[in-house]
Amino acid sequence: MIRGFEMKKKCDRLLGILCYALGILAALYVGGYLMLIKPIHVIIIAFGNDMLTLPLLLKSIIKIAFSTTFAGLVWCIGYIGYNFFKGNEDPDWAAIEARFRNKHSDTTNEDLLKEREV
Repeated sequence: MIRGFEMKKKCDRLLGILCYALGILAALYVGGYLMLIKPIHVIIIAFGNDMLTLPLLLKSIIKIAFSTTFAGLVWCIGYIGYNFFKGNEDPDWAAIEARFRNKHSDTTNEDLLKEREV
């Protein structure tokens, strides 16, 4: 039973990383190519062929302006998939607090108050 749980955990981790990587690649494609590079290319080609119209220019400017927004949206979808497969294991807060106290054990609250008074 333990072995099956470890295998599921590894598969979930792999699927999470795959979702994250696909989210990044899809964000680069949608936000970088489809909504940024392609409209710029269309404007250049249309201008060179004397076919640049106001509606074409406005559409391209809107696509360029929202390219990063849509790239972020697509990336977020991949990140949500990553977190779905990653799971939500709660951190060990007691261990984190103990490490923090050990790191800052040389100063006490009284020492900090005295420093502020001076």
